[in-house]
Amino acid sequence: MRETPLVVLIDGTCALCNGTAAWLARRNVAGGMIFATNRGEVAQVAGEPPGGDQGTLVVWDGSRRLVRSAAVLALLRSLGGGWRLLAWGAWFCPPRFRDFIYDQVARRRHHFTGPAVCTRLSPYDLAE
Repeated sequence: MRETPLVVLIDGTCALCNGTAAWLARRNVAGGMIFATNRGEVAQVAGEPPGGDQGTLVVWDGSRRLVRSAAVLALLRSLGGGWRLLAWGAWFCPPRFRDFIYDQVARRRHHFTGPAVCTRLSPYDLAE
């Protein structure tokens, strides 16, 4: 297990973000991740701007702030196993290309899944 867990800040009104966080939470058996909304108290304590960063996934790894594809790779690495191998392979792709793909998905995220407000994370998984 990690010394300090990753703090994962998600858009609380995005169904794709909530679904992804729920997927990660089910695989977070070692407790290496803490989930919170990007507008809540945890985000403010971490140093996020008021209202949160609405355009991207933010992961705090200790004092390092990771966004976009770097955040996704950190989350995959923390899952271990084949996910760690996938993150290692994706690391070889140029960051501009990874971020371009991330931005395309993020731009269309509200079209991918159900209603705008969707809470699939249990209160146990969500820090706030």
